[in-house]
Parts: sequence; structure tokens; C-alpha cells
Amino acid sequence: MTTNTQSTNKLTFYITRLTERGFSSEQVLEGSKLSLEDVQQEHFKPDPDHYRTVIGNMLRLSGDPYLGVAIGSEFKLSDLGVLGYAALSSSKLAESRELFTKYDALVEHIIRPRSEISGGRWVTELTESFPLGEILPFAIEEFLSRTIGLAMALTDQPFPVLELRFSYSQPENLDVYRQRFDCPMFFNQPRNLAVWDIEHLDDPISLANDEVFKLCEQQCQMLVNRIADESLLSSTIRDALVKSPGEFPSLEQMARRLKMGSRTLRRRLVKESLTYQQILDDTRKDLAIQYLEYTSLTPKEIGYLLGYNSVSNFRRAFKGWTGKKLTDYRQHG
Repeated sequence: MTTNTQSTNKLTFYITRLTERGFSSEQVLEGSKLSLEDVQQEHFKPDPDHYRTVIGNMLRLSGDPYLGVAIGSEFKLSDLGVLGYAALSSSKLAESRELFTKYDALVEHIIRPRSEISGGRWVTELTESFPLGEILPFAIEEFLSRTIGLAMALTDQPFPVLELRFSYSQPENLDVYRQRFDCPMFFNQPRNLAVWDIEHLDDPISLANDEVFKLCEQQCQMLVNRIADESLLSSTIRDALVKSPGEFPSLEQMARRLKMGSRTLRRRLVKESLTYQQILDDTRKDLAIQYLEYTSLTPKEIGYLLGYNSVSNFRRAFKGWTGKKLTDYRQHG
């Protein structure tokens, strides 16, 4: 069996979607300091500013405030590479869901889903992988629209949403939302939540094939292993820190999380000319700047997310990292 094992990276997917709408890659990438050749490199990994710039350009160029809903509906299983084929050959929707959880490293996230199934309810909380600012509605709506579309493609059945809760304000026109989501919707909520119909976890996958599934899952595992082997340890540590806001473990705790000894972790970082403390400080600095520029969180709240129990300690640390005050990075202050 021959499949395209590599997934389509998110910026390439966005460029393709906007090209089909009549815009050039240069227009989509304007201000990002990226070229189409950069984005199409095999190991290209966008940073948060790339996403914010490109999505901002997409919304401006299209003039469509509901672009996320449309873009999400255009995502195909084939865009996920071998992970999509594995999902398509799994037995039930529940198995494909477990597959996406197991091989999360193969999926590019700007929105991170955290699902809980309990008490007869299936609820997914959607959180930012990094501060998104004004592009949050696009990201949430793209994820929801994409999830619905993929579930329908897997099962050849409708995939109803029971309820949606959004942390942002209600848009002027809900027609696009009603057409795509067709469920009760609540805005200005504390969290972004989707409630799915738990009975649909038992929906059979239309092209289920156990032999193909096993082959594809083996390929998924090989890709995950290759990513782990090729990644710098410092990058792996940074990713782990960013994925767990508010948690800044000690070197020993991080070593246990990465299933290695603390001496091994230190030794491998020495080869990268880094210390664990440098990685902590760099990650905290980058997150602090993003929180200040793209959220309305208070310095106290940001300090807490970065592991500081005192806002004065956070202020001193920030001054040491950047030589500037917190207010220097506020968009409106």
C-alpha cells in the first residue's frame, strides 16, 4: 500500500486555500519574513508570529470574518498524511479519536483540544497553543468546522454538535454558524467548549480495514519516533513547557517526564551548549512577551502562568531578560 505519509503543514494548507480564492502566496505571507520555498521545506516549523501574521493576512485579504468556518470545512483526511489513512481504516469513531490522541505529535496545533468523556457527556475544551489575540475566533471556528467535516468523512454520517460555548463576543451575523454548527451557542463564556453526541463514538468507519489500519499505525509510530530522534532535546523541552501553562518543572521532574535520567538530560543539553535554566528563562521570556502583546491578562495573571507566586518577582525577572518594563510590550500601553 502506498500513501503520502507526510501531512500538509498548516501554512501550506492556508496558502493553497487562499490561492484558490485568487490571492498569491506572497500576499498571504506578507510581513512574515517567509517565502513559499521556506514554508514548503520538509522540516519547516512555523513559530507563533508566523501563524498570527499569516492568519491576519488571510482575514484581511478575504474580507470574510467567518473564514475559519469555510477553511475548516475544506480540510481533508488526506491533508493528515498517513494519520488520516489510519483514521479512515479504523473500526469506529472512538478508535480514530484514540488514534489522534496517541499520535498527537503528527498534528500541527494552534488550538489544543482537551476532551473528557464522563457521566454520559463528551466535552472538548479548546485552548490556545500560544496567545492568539484577535485571530482566536478564526482558530476556534476552523478547528470546530474541521472536526465536524473529518468525522462526517470518516463515517459517512452527520456529526451533530450538541452545544458550543465561546469566550469571545457574538458576531453580528450568526447565519454561517447556524448553517455549519446547527446547535445552541453561547458567547462571552469563561471557556471555549464543544459538547458532542457521545453516542456517535460508536459510529462505524465506512472504510474500516484492520490490516490497513495496522500498517498505517506502524507508519505513524515510525514517524513519531523519527520526529523524536531528529528533534533537539532543547526543542522537546520547550514544547513540553509551552503545552503545560503554569507548570515549570525542575530538571529532575522534566527528566522523569521525558523518561531519562537527570544526568543524561544535563549531558545532552551540554552538547547543545545550553542549560535547563537557560531553556526555562528563554521560554518564560517568549511566553511573557506574547501574553503581554496578544492578551489582556494582568501582570499578576501572566506571572502566575509563568510559575511566579509574586508579581514583583516576575517584574524583576522580565527586566533581567529584556532590559525593559512590562508596559513596554503592551500593544495599547
